[in-house]
Amino acid sequence: MTIGERIKKIRKEKKISVDYLAKELGVSKTTIYRYEDSSIEKIPVKIFDRLCVLLGVTPAELMGNSPVATDRTELPSEFHNAQDAMEFMLKTPTLAAYGGYDPNSMDDETIVNFANEILQQLKLVSYKYKNTDTRR
Repeated sequence: MTIGERIKKIRKEKKISVDYLAKELGVSKTTIYRYEDSSIEKIPVKIFDRLCVLLGVTPAELMGNSPVATDRTELPSEFHNAQDAMEFMLKTPTLAAYGGYDPNSMDDETIVNFANEILQQLKLVSYKYKNTDTRR
């Protein structure tokens, strides 16, 4: 199920109108329909966050992930498309909280490169502290 399909499903289940969402998000009704049919794949972060609040779901739930945290999440070795890269960026609380970047101003290639660079940095930091004896 796509994000758009989940938006539509949750909106209908909660009996939230397209008019209401459009007004609250400051976008047109057409934009809401385009989110729902996935003709707009890159939902701006500020809109996405507000949409989650309005729908009463977490970003992880709207992305299609279980609301229950797992003990360990496996990271991909590399991203090859903008949608997966953007999902990673939105699902990573530290990236979302830190900010300093504007996904809306990035093209697909830049989004993929940015997410891959973050993965590379995570690997380097993890490698640095792997097998470190913390009892010293």
